[in-house]
Amino acid sequence: MQNKYIIYLVIANIFWSLIPILVTRLFNEISILMIIFLRFFVSGIILFVLGIIFIAVNNRKITNEKMKISLKKLLKFTFRNNKKFYNLKYIYYFAVLGFFGIILQLIGFFLALKTTSIAFTMIGFQLSIIIVAFYEHGVKSEKLDLFKSLYLLILIFSIGIIIFVQIQQSPQGIYGVSITGFFYVVLFTICISFFQIGISKESYTKKELKFANINENYKITRMIIKLSLIFLTGTALMFPFIIIYHFLPFQGDLKPEIDQFFGEFTNIFQILFRWEILFIIILSTICPYLLLFMANVKWSPYNLTYSQWSSILTIIEPIGGLFFGVMLANENFPPEFLIIVLFLLTISILLRYAHEFNNKVNAIIILEKKQGLLKTLPLKLLKLDGVYCVDSLIGRYDLLLKIKTNSIKEIYNLIDTEIRKIEGIKNISILFINKINKLTI
Repeated sequence: MQNKYIIYLVIANIFWSLIPILVTRLFNEISILMIIFLRFFVSGIILFVLGIIFIAVNNRKITNEKMKISLKKLLKFTFRNNKKFYNLKYIYYFAVLGFFGIILQLIGFFLALKTTSIAFTMIGFQLSIIIVAFYEHGVKSEKLDLFKSLYLLILIFSIGIIIFVQIQQSPQGIYGVSITGFFYVVLFTICISFFQIGISKESYTKKELKFANINENYKITRMIIKLSLIFLTGTALMFPFIIIYHFLPFQGDLKPEIDQFFGEFTNIFQILFRWEILFIIILSTICPYLLLFMANVKWSPYNLTYSQWSSILTIIEPIGGLFFGVMLANENFPPEFLIIVLFLLTISILLRYAHEFNNKVNAIIILEKKQGLLKTLPLKLLKLDGVYCVDSLIGRYDLLLKIKTNSIKEIYNLIDTEIRKIEGIKNISILFINKINKLTI
């Protein structure tokens, strides 16, 4: 295996796939809102404290003052405008992601688990993968080739099998399928799709990029603080939401949960120290995200990128959820259909890998620049999507860029529409491309 950090992604997805098993055991005793609140409020605090400890350890080991991380300076980015997300300040961006992408997502997810089944709820993950895929195709960040199309068709077919099983197991057939349960799955699907698309809508400033180049610990510290703020702001917005919802003039599955939630605060510490809650907080929230952070920061980009492998392995979560649901939670799912669905989802991983690998194009580009721009130019180039390394050269050319894109067309688009527009570049040459794929236009 060329990149040992792939195992981090596998472990993180397996930990996440255990959540449905744990929460279904708690639903009869604890409200879904208390589970959500304790999970993300406590995780947010722990991650923030871990971020501070990480900064202290980093600064203690480093004697060079320029390489030390300042929490005050790090938090300043939360008040900058996020140009990639409607120019909102980062703190508002975190709050939107936290509430709509996490809190509302989990409300839909847990209500779907309560009103339908684990297997039926798992189709939300597959639907979100399909939605994100078409979004990426629509914004032209990824092309829909043969492997990607087959991958999506297999996901659709597996969803059809799960729905068929759900209908067959209902005494009333299709009329016995819960409309509210389907609505909760749709809510969960939309919210998780929004989170997956929105989580990457940010960028580093020139100062941050420069500092991250001399101290890679800055990246993981920033990620930890970012996630803790997403958790905490999302949790904070949950309270006005449930209060407003409580006074709306209609009944629903959420209202009894709200009443139960406020009544549980007298026993909150007793609930917190239940092993299921501690497992969800530590092993199904904090540990998976820390594993992803470590993989992202330490990832070697010479084969597939972190984001590519992450998209390949994301299907492990619904596979694990379905498998553990049947094996550990006595989920009623016919064995023959379970084998078929698990086989199809496993095949989908291979197809997604084939798609990502087939569309991987590595290029080395050398640049000649005007005098006096060497200090600022690398930072501008590193901010471009597709550029993952910039090295200085001695001789006729001044900079060497390592680029990874999905096609030859994207390389030339990057050069013509992005790199050539940067002031100070005199000459551009493609030195080497290690893989060329035919592109259907």
